[in-house]
Amino acid sequence: MKTPQLKSVMEWLKTTDLVELCYRHGSSGLELRTAQAAAAPPSASFSSRYVPVCAPAVGLFQPNAPGSPRLGEEGLAVKEGDVLGQVETGVGRPHAVRAPCSGRVARVFIEGGKPVQYGQPLFFLERG
Repeated sequence: MKTPQLKSVMEWLKTTDLVELCYRHGSSGLELRTAQAAAAPPSASFSSRYVPVCAPAVGLFQPNAPGSPRLGEEGLAVKEGDVLGQVETGVGRPHAVRAPCSGRVARVFIEGGKPVQYGQPLFFLERG
């Protein structure tokens, strides 16, 4: 993002009641915080043995790619980066749903062919 665009976003942020703005696209992104954000508790202030696996896009969830084994079933062990399913958006290639850590699939919240929203929890992994 170029400096004039960034300044424009920062000025806009001051006119809202937001205290923090995070934007990610692929491997790049930005985080902006206002002075009020320092008073807010950090978002990762607790730890849990359960890790949510969320939808990377809006679309239809499929439990596996054609010809691939289904890894997103309760009780199965997974490694960090394993593909637990995919979200088909209808535009381009499907978005892989990857395990953020190694562990065991503790809970499945979605069935194949069902619509999902960006950021919707699809699974809970229990850290291994």
